[in-house]
Amino acid sequence: MGAGTGRSVPRCQIAIFPIEKQDKKKEIRWFALTVFKSLPELVDTFSQKGWETFRAYTVEEKYEGLRVIRKEVPLVKSLLFVKCPMEELVDFKYKNNEWFMYYKAPESKDPGPVKDNEMKAFMLVTSIRDGNLRVLGEDRPEYHQGDRVRVINGPYKGAEGYIKRIRRSRELIVCVEGVAVVAVSKVPPEYLEKI
Repeated sequence: MGAGTGRSVPRCQIAIFPIEKQDKKKEIRWFALTVFKSLPELVDTFSQKGWETFRAYTVEEKYEGLRVIRKEVPLVKSLLFVKCPMEELVDFKYKNNEWFMYYKAPESKDPGPVKDNEMKAFMLVTSIRDGNLRVLGEDRPEYHQGDRVRVINGPYKGAEGYIKRIRRSRELIVCVEGVAVVAVSKVPPEYLEKI
């Protein structure tokens, strides 16, 4: 009965269902691979599985006499990114061990997923093939010095990284942690904002 009303108050029943935790191994994420076998064959195989791949390219200039010949070449010859569930990548690796090696998560046997914001910035800066891109090598702590910035204008708009002076030039450093670091030159300071 309701307090002083003489009417009965309906009771409410609450059902509690356990919330399933999403299995991290089934999440679709980006992973970095070092490829040993035929890269085009591996990309085709991944495409047939419905997995997205990404390979960074740059433009290489060669001089032949007075002519400049531009050729598109891989930024890092054996580097390939694949977007797929970790569980399926590990299974594929188990069955095709000689094809590639994946970058591992620290202190783990599992592939280390690439952070979405790092992959987005890496794809952005490497998709612009204007000759202003250099590979500095694998990610190393010395490239994390300085202020973290975001490019707010120009062709690299949206990229996030660090500013560092390299060879007397101010360059935007974009890294995929534990995988690769690239430097973009000629980003005007007015195109940058501190994060």
